[in-house]
Amino acid sequence: MDNLVLELTRCAQLGVPYVVLHPGSHGGDGVEVGLERFIKGLDRVIERGGVAVQVLVETTAGQGTGLGSSFAELAYILNNSKFPELLGVCIDTCHIFAAGYELRTADGYEATVAALTSSVGLDKIRFFHLNDSKKELSSRVDRHEHIGQGAIGLAGFRNLLNDRRFAGLPMTLETPKGDNLAEDLENLQLLRSLL
Repeated sequence: MDNLVLELTRCAQLGVPYVVLHPGSHGGDGVEVGLERFIKGLDRVIERGGVAVQVLVETTAGQGTGLGSSFAELAYILNNSKFPELLGVCIDTCHIFAAGYELRTADGYEATVAALTSSVGLDKIRFFHLNDSKKELSSRVDRHEHIGQGAIGLAGFRNLLNDRRFAGLPMTLETPKGDNLAEDLENLQLLRSLL
């Protein structure tokens, strides 16, 4: 807890608006218990930190006892924290795809955005991690791949990048890295070509 308080304080001093974190694991105690424990701990950190840095809860793939693989779980966190104004969501494309949210087809993409809208609300989306998935839809396995080289494919990223509802939101690559980061340039060029 002390480390997260320190991280929030440092971000406030540097003018960094967000800290992204996963909601953790319920450790076998069940989703509801895990979510309550996460919210209680996060609220304590925010109280102790006393800064206006937003904490973005990142979507997860749902491996094992991990929390945050459903939009409903993220909504529960946002709706039950004492500090909803200091919370938002970071969408990770590999994670939501692995958790079962379709991105590849127009209808599937719209169903995913509709689910996100009705549970979390689009106004709470602050950031995106862009990465393809080495594993199939609903695999619940978190394995990032280069853009267009995984199971999401280019169609899924074309749907997202051309969605005006998310225009202007920050997005970053979270794909495998080589020594000289040449892959980042290739991934960025490919993403730009989809606009």
